[in-house]
Amino acid sequence: MNEQRVKKIDFMNLAPYVRYIHEHNSQAESNGRPSPGYRVPPRVIYDYELIYVTKGGCLYNIEGVEYLLRPGDLHFMRPHVKHHCYDPDGNTFQYYAVHFDLAYMGEPLDFDPGVYTDVDYSHIDHVPVNEKLVERPVIELAEIDFPYVIHSSEPQFYLPLYRELLTVFQTKPYGGHLIMRAIMLRILHQMVKDMSTKEGVKKSHPQGEKAIEAIQYMYGHMHEDIEINDIAQSVFLSPNYFRTLFKQATGKTPLEYLTMLRIDRAKLLMVEGKYTINEISGMVGYQDRHHFSKVFKKAEGLPPRKYLISLPNSDGGD
Repeated sequence: MNEQRVKKIDFMNLAPYVRYIHEHNSQAESNGRPSPGYRVPPRVIYDYELIYVTKGGCLYNIEGVEYLLRPGDLHFMRPHVKHHCYDPDGNTFQYYAVHFDLAYMGEPLDFDPGVYTDVDYSHIDHVPVNEKLVERPVIELAEIDFPYVIHSSEPQFYLPLYRELLTVFQTKPYGGHLIMRAIMLRILHQMVKDMSTKEGVKKSHPQGEKAIEAIQYMYGHMHEDIEINDIAQSVFLSPNYFRTLFKQATGKTPLEYLTMLRIDRAKLLMVEGKYTINEISGMVGYQDRHHFSKVFKKAEGLPPRKYLISLPNSDGGD
């Protein structure tokens, strides 16, 4: 994928835009006869597709690698990735699928779901590329990289949300896009929980325990003038290896994560209303108040004093 077409956003800017959702039942009959076995010939899509399997299974081939989906699994397909699939058991594959963007990209980049629905998948050997959409940009999450298949720890969580999503999409109530966005955020949040610990460490990472130990060290020492070397030493790793491991496990650099913890702690202290900004700065590890203000503004969009004034019952004390 052309990197110039990719824009990364964090959780704060995540605002899913649902384009299309449907329920597929390959056992459904047509004119009194069973429908043919499920298959999708080689193709690419131009937004994200998130499938939740309710019955049967399907074998996906994604860029030459095979993935088997079973009931309760989620399939996360990215834009512009070549793939094809078929039902290995025959006439049993049932699922919900939603096509969406991670944020609304504006009318010029929107497109009709007929791009997907007006295709006779069972009678073609491949789906032609849509030349108008082949260069469509992609928004990706910066904080987590979802795999193609997620084996959920709570598969029952998803079914009522998909059903509600489908109902809203079909009935189109006033504010429907807002409702669908809220539902998608709940689905994506559960996916994050399935993938990561409460500290944000990927459960699948082989050195995840080291990353959690490092985060615990950060929590206990964030008020001190600690450096990355100190954190790496606390988990008995070289600084360079620690940086690589931590970024792989959390999606953030050690400095980014430490800064996030400090800013979150600073905001909690502001809410308490007991301390001046200068005191809070020192309590979260910034001995230079001006440096703290710069870091805080970059993270929150406004300097500490204005943030403090915006809080209820604040006197804006310095």
